[in-house]
Amino acid sequence: MPKSENPPQGAQVPAGFRAVPVHSANADTPLRICVLAAEKPSTATGSFIRLRDTCDATALLGCLTDAAGAVHEWLELWLQDVDNLAASLPAARNSFSNRTLDERWQRQTEFITGTGPAGMYRTGWEEVHRPPLWINAAKGESKPGAAGTGPGWTLCTSDDELIQAGLPAYSESLHRYLIAKDDSGTAKFAPLTTGAPANDRCLELAKAFGEAGWVPFNLRCGLLRIVPFAPLELGEFADLLGGKPWKGFAVGNQTLQLDGAHHGLDDWQKIQQSGHHLFLGHKGRGGCILEAFHLKLQLLAEIIRLTRETVLPLQVPFLNIDASTFRVRLGRVGARLPLLWTSSVSVAKPGEAFALPVTGTEAQYFIRPGAVGESIFLPQGIHRFLEGTGNARLRKVTAERGRGVVEGTLAIEDQSGFSQHDLFWIRLPVGQGRVDLYAHCYAEDGLAKGEVRFRSVEQAFTEETLKTLKAAEGVAFPRTPYQMVPLLSTPCDLYSLGVLAARLLLVNDGNTLPVALDELLSFARQVGADAGSDKPVAERVRALLEKDARYPEAIG
Repeated sequence: MPKSENPPQGAQVPAGFRAVPVHSANADTPLRICVLAAEKPSTATGSFIRLRDTCDATALLGCLTDAAGAVHEWLELWLQDVDNLAASLPAARNSFSNRTLDERWQRQTEFITGTGPAGMYRTGWEEVHRPPLWINAAKGESKPGAAGTGPGWTLCTSDDELIQAGLPAYSESLHRYLIAKDDSGTAKFAPLTTGAPANDRCLELAKAFGEAGWVPFNLRCGLLRIVPFAPLELGEFADLLGGKPWKGFAVGNQTLQLDGAHHGLDDWQKIQQSGHHLFLGHKGRGGCILEAFHLKLQLLAEIIRLTRETVLPLQVPFLNIDASTFRVRLGRVGARLPLLWTSSVSVAKPGEAFALPVTGTEAQYFIRPGAVGESIFLPQGIHRFLEGTGNARLRKVTAERGRGVVEGTLAIEDQSGFSQHDLFWIRLPVGQGRVDLYAHCYAEDGLAKGEVRFRSVEQAFTEETLKTLKAAEGVAFPRTPYQMVPLLSTPCDLYSLGVLAARLLLVNDGNTLPVALDELLSFARQVGADAGSDKPVAERVRALLEKDARYPEAIG
């Protein structure tokens, strides 16, 4: 068996960057968790190397260094960031809050921890909101946030203090504020999130902070998660298996210096000549193709397993699976395995699905915030969006033991963008408050143009609310806001995994993913068109491949 060679090539901080600790560190601190900060920040890319963004988090490139400054491992520093999340959530945004987002973060953390000690570095920052940190890359220093020589600023999580100041409560809103108290106990606040209400008790962030040469790290005091860095995207590793060199992980106009296992992957000819990458590398092209196909199948099986093991305990789908969801890192195993057999796959981008809190029903509905633009990895219709105001009339309210179903009529201008399976959020201004209904809409004979019937799912209401709804039967509510919530769940993830399979197995220099997917979908529809016949699926597939010569060439 060929032996893998890992040249002694240590990881190095890229030129123009400094590894700055994100915690208190001095000469006696043996190991430091650092973020890579640019000595001269760019207006285009900022001070840090941004790896990925999700709807509620940002991942920055970091590293683990020793007291001498040597890099021992590259890290991903995930920072919780809820800014703009309120604007990207559908009409159910009032059902989410900082408290529910913190709980979601901790559930994800517990899941990652359960995958094994290699999945994450536990620091305690996953559960505690640390004060903002200020970093000076030129000096390689960091310090907690403070207003000059004044009191330190921390995240205000006290609902009582915020409410007394006339600001939204932390546990009931998506807005966040810093708080600082002077010697007399007088509190000042600084809004952290876009659109956060402010009053005379608040300071602008620029006035609360500001010192030349220092840039903020985790300014919004999000929870943190530290995981190992996986340098290769799934598609990049698939291309590597197919014989394409890997140019490395780009940092601006330079390449990040990785450890020995990832060193030299930009020279595929040298790797191939050494025969250290595959068991059958010395068997020529045929042996390489056979073994690469096996490794791709193993890779596909692994991402399916990871998807299942992620969704099952959390009971929430991804709804955002694409080529960047999974990443690959290679291991340093000496002479035991060829290089390409040492790969390990990890979930690099958490799911973005949120469980819609429909009270009093066992059915689960999920929403995908920030869904903008189309993606080849997502099924058709996942971006459907319908929102407006219309005239609502209540026809019938059925109540029993604190649970109720509301039926009525709703005027909707556009009736072409939804089906009876989609869920509608409808807010009724009933009595002195508001009642949120989650209902299915459907057409019915005899209705006026632009009108649909709606029937809510069974929800839990207070007795007072049920009485108010019952009294409102026959009442019309003009300008009632509504919004459609498309029915999204794990079948969307299955579709995405199918597209990833096409990316791994069918894409090459002569076949792009759009072409391969288009042919694959056409092929599937033709096979499905004969579903009523007595022929087994395998026979229908074989017959179609023999009948149409373009399919063997396009999908193998």
